[in-house]
Amino acid sequence: MSKIAVIGFGWLGTPLGERLVEIGHTVVGTTRTLEKISVLQQLQLTVYYWNSREENITFPKDLIANIDYCILNFPPGKVENSQQYGEHLWEVSKRFGTHTRFIFVSTTGVYPEHILDATEDSFDVEAFANTHHICYAEHILRTHLQERLTIIRMAGLIGPNRHPAKFFAGRKEIANGNQPVNLIQQKDSIQIILNILDQGYWGKVVNACADEHPTRKEYYTKACEGFGFELPEFVDEGDGKIVNNEISKKEISMTYSYL
Repeated sequence: MSKIAVIGFGWLGTPLGERLVEIGHTVVGTTRTLEKISVLQQLQLTVYYWNSREENITFPKDLIANIDYCILNFPPGKVENSQQYGEHLWEVSKRFGTHTRFIFVSTTGVYPEHILDATEDSFDVEAFANTHHICYAEHILRTHLQERLTIIRMAGLIGPNRHPAKFFAGRKEIANGNQPVNLIQQKDSIQIILNILDQGYWGKVVNACADEHPTRKEYYTKACEGFGFELPEFVDEGDGKIVNNEISKKEISMTYSYL
């Protein structure tokens, strides 16, 4: 089995780390919350404190030594310019050995709304690198890591203790009620990472998104009903992108849960 680093034991990184340990991997990683260290250690995770929002990128030797795979899974935080986040990711990546392969957890938010069928090659990331921090991050990582990197563009993450219905509950005149949603369940986000590792799917960019794309009005109204929240009211307007997940299903055998 492999030694895997998860840079960011957060809402996604923690259950990912648990699952990797369950199937026999050695997992090390970071948290920016000191209080979480003892909890994570109880999950058989080797964890170190590191705040991704700080400039210091000095990792303990045990965190970076003999790592087969590294999951880059920390958010931009406070980004002062379009290049800062990408440079930060590259500085982190350089700490690992030249044999280490990387997965960067990116977002389908890179796709402009006017691209109604958002496939992995729908637009030129490099063209937006000077103005969009995630695009720049993808660009600099691909430039340096090349075939050692796969980028997952995750749709909006939903799952345990995290559902955007809470944000919409009871609100009135919410814009773009007819806009389709692009979401993915937490367990599917974990599964696509496992599939990439298992199948050696490197040097790629791949979308990760559920098959269904109800409108914002349909989805969040139903979700609020299910949670017993006050129903939101949407304006019947708008359209937008639908993230295409066909490559993930054809090339790495992904199947997606219902929303």
